[in-house]
Amino acid sequence: MGLVLEVSYESAAGLRHEYDTQLKLGGLFVPVAAPPSEPFAPVLMLLVVDGAPPLRVQTRLTVAGADSLCVEVLPEAAAALEEAVMHLCQNCDASASKDRRSARLLDGEPAAQTPAALTLDKKIAAMSVGEKIRLAMHGSREERTFLARDRAGVVQAALVRNPKATVDEILALARAPHLAPEAAEAMLEHPTYGASAQIAFALVRNPRTPLTLAVETVPKLQMADLRVVAKGLGVRQQVAQAARKKLVG
Repeated sequence: MGLVLEVSYESAAGLRHEYDTQLKLGGLFVPVAAPPSEPFAPVLMLLVVDGAPPLRVQTRLTVAGADSLCVEVLPEAAAALEEAVMHLCQNCDASASKDRRSARLLDGEPAAQTPAALTLDKKIAAMSVGEKIRLAMHGSREERTFLARDRAGVVQAALVRNPKATVDEILALARAPHLAPEAAEAMLEHPTYGASAQIAFALVRNPRTPLTLAVETVPKLQMADLRVVAKGLGVRQQVAQAARKKLVG
């Protein structure tokens, strides 16, 4: 087991501030002494916010001193880190909490966070965004059901691309109040779902579907659905106008 660095924050706002000031620039400096290690030794960094599963980030040691160390986020982990932080801190005021609560080196990941000891929903909650994407692409129906609740657009889009996903699953996601724009785009680009009048109707009526996509999807509606949308009940004005134009054109 390589080095494990745990950095804990009192709030998600503290993590967001540290992401904006250090992590998105490629690394993190912490006041923790590291044992003698090989140059660029791998370090698993756990970013912990009270009440949320830890974010696991692959890094490497760049500087180790008597009372501090610096790690560099691996390039292949940067995108998943950004997605995870933005998801966790979507309503944060990054200036509200700037102080890191604590940092320490561990001999291994805390036993309480080991996914094998958790129920399926907690296993998924403890996964990184990259792990959720892989599971969404290949997971079972039960796993897909839990993942469909995730608000990360890349995870939802991966679910749409899972060849085992059913039309009913995708239709439920198309109607969901937490539908992500990336998932709506993936549905419309899909060879099967993109041709489904049911899914088109759900996307047109969902206010989470980007407006441009919703308007462009109106021509895919069946005549009965087109009339419903044209009445303007529960749909955006531009979408209703597009439906009326299609009816008279």
